[in-house]
Amino acid sequence: MRPCRHYNQRRLASKRPSRLPAVFPSPGLILLRIGILLLIGWMAPLPAVRADVVLQTPHVRIVHAPSLKHRAGQMAAITPALLRSLESDLGLPFDLRPTVLPAPNRAAFRRLGGREWFTAFAVPHKNQVVIDLSRLEKRPEDLYPTLKHEYAHLLLHHAIDGRRLPRWLDEGVAQWVSDGLSEYLPAGQGPLLPQAVAAGRLFYLDELSARFPADHQGLQLAYEQSRSFVNYLVRLYGADGLRLLLQSLAAGSAPWEAFEEAFGVTLADAEDDWRAGLRSPGSWLANLAGHLYGLLFFLAALATCGAYLRFRYRKRHYRAGEEDDSEF
Repeated sequence: MRPCRHYNQRRLASKRPSRLPAVFPSPGLILLRIGILLLIGWMAPLPAVRADVVLQTPHVRIVHAPSLKHRAGQMAAITPALLRSLESDLGLPFDLRPTVLPAPNRAAFRRLGGREWFTAFAVPHKNQVVIDLSRLEKRPEDLYPTLKHEYAHLLLHHAIDGRRLPRWLDEGVAQWVSDGLSEYLPAGQGPLLPQAVAAGRLFYLDELSARFPADHQGLQLAYEQSRSFVNYLVRLYGADGLRLLLQSLAAGSAPWEAFEEAFGVTLADAEDDWRAGLRSPGSWLANLAGHLYGLLFFLAALATCGAYLRFRYRKRHYRAGEEDDSEF
């Protein structure tokens, strides 16, 4: 008989794991409770931090904060007239419905993709316009041309393949239809075009076909040159010539080909003539007239300084005369 080993039953019992108390839930029950909580959280709606309101009309879709209800109504009301005016100005059908995202302040504008010194911008592939309403608080009348400027970008990119739409033409036309208003508004900086003409530092249009410079001064000069050249084309060939150019581009013509079809000259010849006109005496007089108020203020300041110096001179000689009289 094989001897058996005797164990100390008391010591063995002390080494066995104790059972969990009845009040502690089992792992299965814990997982079940967690699953129920997750299901309830998934089904319950999350509290909205900001509930945007969507105002839709047959012509425009405006996604705005509740506090901008009045401004959204204004934009919706003026949009039909803006679109009709653009169709007439550019000779292209506005057969799309844009989406406008108004930002109540600068921080919200930046969150939507806005850059410094810009009042608004367009996102053509989304048919979207983003506008900073806080930049229009002091000039509420600029809402109409600002929207028209951005709608023009949407229309041009909708009708014309972006590869056939030079950047200078895109920005120049948008400024022309909005009465010269630019979406780029640097603070405390006057026009740069006269200075660039005088210094011989104008960009060539080829340099502004794909993109604009990134620095502030280069960007502002690119906007000013685009506006100036498109204004030159309209002044010389009329608005019908510009419409023919855009229609040719929309039909698939290359930019140089569409330009010759519309104006009967090459783009290079037109650019040379425009540059020569900027250097003419008449253009300098026009630039001087554009700074008339600044010039008058400067002359008035000089006159004031002269009068003060003359007063001091007379006062000094008057005192000297009194001292001479006292000696007698």
